[in-house]
Amino acid sequence: MKNCLICNANTVALYDREIKVTHHVCEKCGFTFKDEAAVKSPEEEHALYKNHQNTMENEGYVAMFEKFLAATVDPYVKAGRALDFGSGPGPVLYELLKRRGFQSNHYDPYFNPDQSIFEKSYDLITSTEVFEHLSDPLKAFKRLATMLKPGGHLAIMTSLRPKDDDAFLTWWYRRDQTHIGFFTEPAFTILSNEGGLRFIYTNHKNYFLFKKESE
Repeated sequence: MKNCLICNANTVALYDREIKVTHHVCEKCGFTFKDEAAVKSPEEEHALYKNHQNTMENEGYVAMFEKFLAATVDPYVKAGRALDFGSGPGPVLYELLKRRGFQSNHYDPYFNPDQSIFEKSYDLITSTEVFEHLSDPLKAFKRLATMLKPGGHLAIMTSLRPKDDDAFLTWWYRRDQTHIGFFTEPAFTILSNEGGLRFIYTNHKNYFLFKKESE
């Protein structure tokens, strides 16, 4: 039996016949993660990410991020230092934040592994389509939370897991070989509490915003 990566509660195994993977479903918060046997090596993961067409020339990709920023950033954060965490092979969100006047930085373990970003503090951290790839999402969330300035915001994009297991087992999102963790709103509530942040907004689908209270 595996313990939940978010709340450490017991999980139950859910076998996925289509993709031949065992998932572990938390009995408390619903967070679901693939068995470690299905997790790709860093080399395999890197090779798969190279196939992504994530550039400013991809109008659909840019529009996706503009919609995300319009909901989670524009109403809440107007200026300051920003970090895009997990920026991928084409740092589109980083460029869009610069256009908004943010002093922007970006980090990706494969495409821009600049460790100096962890020594700074930020008014805004974005992380889009990243958390579903993480083997230790609790550690990552808490680390990002410590990097926020008082009053700073953390904006995350990742698709919520369907509540029903049968729906989950036909969900397109789980088919991506590099998607290994699938979140619920209760899981994000636990993450926010563990990180000392306040959960202030969600569209109940794939946008999540957290705030570090002023000291």
